Amino acid sequence: MPDFSRSPFIVDLPTLCLVSVFLTATAGVLLVLAWVQNRREPALALWGLGYLLGSAGVGLLGIRGAFPGNDSQMVSSALICCAYGVMWAGARTFEARKAPLGCAFAGAALWLALYQWPAFAETQPARLAALSAILASYVLLAAREVWRGRDPELISRWPTLALLIIHAGFVLVRIPLAGALPFAVMGGAQRLFVSIMALEALFATFALAFLRVSMAKERVELQQRKAALTDALTGIANRRDFFERGERLLADALGERRPVALLLFDLDRFKDVNDGAGHHAGDQVLRGLTQLVAPTLAANDLFARMGGDEFACLLPGASMTRALQIAETVRHGFDALRVEGLACHPTVSVGLAMASETAEPLASLLANADRALYRAKAEGRNRVAPAPLVLIERASSAAAPPLAPASPASMARLRPTLSSI
Repeated sequence: MPDFSRSPFIVDLPTLCLVSVFLTATAGVLLVLAWVQNRREPALALWGLGYLLGSAGVGLLGIRGAFPGNDSQMVSSALICCAYGVMWAGARTFEARKAPLGCAFAGAALWLALYQWPAFAETQPARLAALSAILASYVLLAAREVWRGRDPELISRWPTLALLIIHAGFVLVRIPLAGALPFAVMGGAQRLFVSIMALEALFATFALAFLRVSMAKERVELQQRKAALTDALTGIANRRDFFERGERLLADALGERRPVALLLFDLDRFKDVNDGAGHHAGDQVLRGLTQLVAPTLAANDLFARMGGDEFACLLPGASMTRALQIAETVRHGFDALRVEGLACHPTVSVGLAMASETAEPLASLLANADRALYRAKAEGRNRVAPAPLVLIERASSAAAPPLAPASPASMARLRPTLSSI
């Protein structure tokens, strides 16, 4: 049998225990401090508490004789079970899921119950196997929460998931080895086994603490980016997001020779709504329009509030027939909308423009839809008007050349007239 007593992986166990306590406690304090700076993420506090409980458990494990008999190992292992359970609760909380305290401490309760059985308490392999099974279960459950995360954009999520799975594997491998190695006498093989397991636990502890803080930071940054691209009142995309995503959607659709439609919605006499019933009623009207449009959209459609009472809807791959159906559905639904405290019935005018097969900027398509919207307003409001370009392309003769998109200068001249209608 090989002699492992001189292996470089064998570390003095008291020293290893002291280092484990120090690093785990340090990681716990850093997580709690991170929570103090970001109170909206309670998972950081739970993770920090879990690390502190784990540090106490490891420290108690290294203090021989703190309790009579084998009670030191019983209490220290129960604390470690609590630590893993609380960290699982932190993973659920991070994903905005309920974390029942009973489940978080169920592992510790099971351990204490098993320890009351003399045959179990006196058998080292049985104790190690049971403790490993409890800890691995919590680690795998935490990995499951990370896998089902609500923010897949978080880059740190994936190394966290990989590290949790690897750590669970190291914990589970203790179960078959627990019966194969005679721990009654700590020889070279046993000391090597304990050293490798402890070093892996140290690495996982510190790395997971760093990754969890990183995930929380990335989430804050993601929320800030989304807030900058979202209309606060309606929750849909804002003008900036519309142009950023819309240009890509338009270019991709035209590159694949698919039709693209653009609907431009503008509420009729919206100023009268605000003046007569107040801005609260006006806000309800704006939300009512978004709630009517949303169910009509496909997965790749882009709906945004361009500002004030004007909304744009980009429909990649939509034919003119489908775009007209959507516009009429929304117009009729909005005409029937009733808002408490509002005497008048709000209506909406819609301009429709279709992109040509050649590449064109989104601003040009928007200008065509804006010109059609102006015509809908001029012809009496509460109607859908397609841009002249659409009518010419639909004509069977195709005798006349398509009208050029409106220039920015002409649109600037039309805007004051349109806002007064």
